[in-house]
Parts: sequence; C-alpha cells; structure tokens
Amino acid sequence: MHSQTSKSLPPGFESIEPFVATWVLPDAAARMAQRQASRIEELRAFYNAMLPMGEAALAWLRDYELGALPPEGERLLKLMLALAEVAPAVEWYDDPRVFDGFPVERITYLRQIHDTAAQGLESAQ
Repeated sequence: MHSQTSKSLPPGFESIEPFVATWVLPDAAARMAQRQASRIEELRAFYNAMLPMGEAALAWLRDYELGALPPEGERLLKLMLALAEVAPAVEWYDDPRVFDGFPVERITYLRQIHDTAAQGLESAQ
C-alpha cells in the first residue's frame, strides 16, 4: 500500500498537482469538452508535465484494481485519462480540435461507464 502524504495525489506526483483542478474530470465527455475549450499552449503544458510521469503513474496504479482505488489514485487515473485525451491534439493535430474528423457536437454517449468503478465481466455470448 502507498502512504498518503500529498495533498491530492500520491507521493512523488507533486509536479503534476497544479493540473488536478483543471484535468481531474468526471468522465470522457468532460475531458473532451476541456480539451476543446483549452488553448493548444495549455494542452502542451499539461502534456509535457504528464508524459514523463506516465510510467510512474501506471506503476503506482498497477497496485490497485478499479473500484478499489484510494481517492488520490482516482485523481491520478483521471489525469492519465486526460493525457490520453490531450495527446492526439498535441502529437497529431497541434490544435485542440480534430479537423476532418467526426463532428464532436454529434457525439452522444448512450452509456457512461464510471472511470474508476470496478468493471464487471461481460458475457461474450
């Protein structure tokens, strides 16, 4: 188990603490909206801070199962999910919006799966 000494993230992740307020969001729709509402410079700053922390974050998260993450782990996971949302904008498009893609305003989520909840096994039949 990990000790809780950081304000809102696990120890060792203090450098990305400034991004918690902006990027720890409730779901995929909120992450997409935040990406689109941000300037590319803001996305790059987040990306550049998060990318070097990715391996350590995944290693820390590996000690837990979804549904059993402590609050600081949930925040760390949500930052990693935000990194996944932001990375294509930074790496491929150099813009918060995806040009020549499916119009984001037409995306409708029929079912939201909680980011940090334990996932049940679906029957393959």
